[in-house]
Amino acid sequence: MGMARRLLLNHRNNLHVYKQLRETLLGLVRCLTAAIDAKDPHTCGHSERVARIAQRLGNQMGLPEPSLSDLYLAGLLHDIGKIGVRDTVLLKPGPLTEEEFRHVQRHAIIGDQIISSVPQLERLRPGIRGHHERYDGRGYPDGLAGLDIPLMARILAVADSCDAMMSDRPYRPGMPPDRIDRIMAEGAGKQWDPSIIDHFRACARELYPICQRGLGESVAAAIDLALDSDPFTSSIPANLSRG
Repeated sequence: MGMARRLLLNHRNNLHVYKQLRETLLGLVRCLTAAIDAKDPHTCGHSERVARIAQRLGNQMGLPEPSLSDLYLAGLLHDIGKIGVRDTVLLKPGPLTEEEFRHVQRHAIIGDQIISSVPQLERLRPGIRGHHERYDGRGYPDGLAGLDIPLMARILAVADSCDAMMSDRPYRPGMPPDRIDRIMAEGAGKQWDPSIIDHFRACARELYPICQRGLGESVAAAIDLALDSDPFTSSIPANLSRG
């Protein structure tokens, strides 16, 4: 068998593996996102909205395309650890006790542990673990402060809070944009990175409608970029890996 034929067969085998891995990751991300939504019907769609807000913020900040895709996937999966939170606590209509609040806080660590088992999603772990850290160091789970908090986590913290405020809840309607803007400005340097809040305010008008689009090609595109950064799949020529 000639060298050219062997290379062609090798590329075809790699392409088959790539396509299988891509479909597996697509299915995994969609399954996990659906599981998060099913866990708490009051926040259905929250993960996708956070993903889109975070991605738009990253674009406003001038981050490169691979980072934007990572932000999108991390937004989709940021609350995956809530799968490990007891329903009686997560869905409790009234105030949480101190013990219950500590139990809910563990979702950041649980999410980190879940994603750690998927090598192609390893880069998402800092965002998933750290999206409840506060700029002033009073967040959880690690009490990080300022620029010690990974950038992905700082962006997700803003996106997560934005969607939580804009969304209807059983105990209150969604807040109007002007009130959200005021709260964000007051929390800059305390709860959130002030530089990210500046970017948020610069593109705030685009964030409210952008998070109403459906889940679809953005997931597939983000998975493609995640695979492009994987040591094995990145060795597949681009014309083959795109089918």
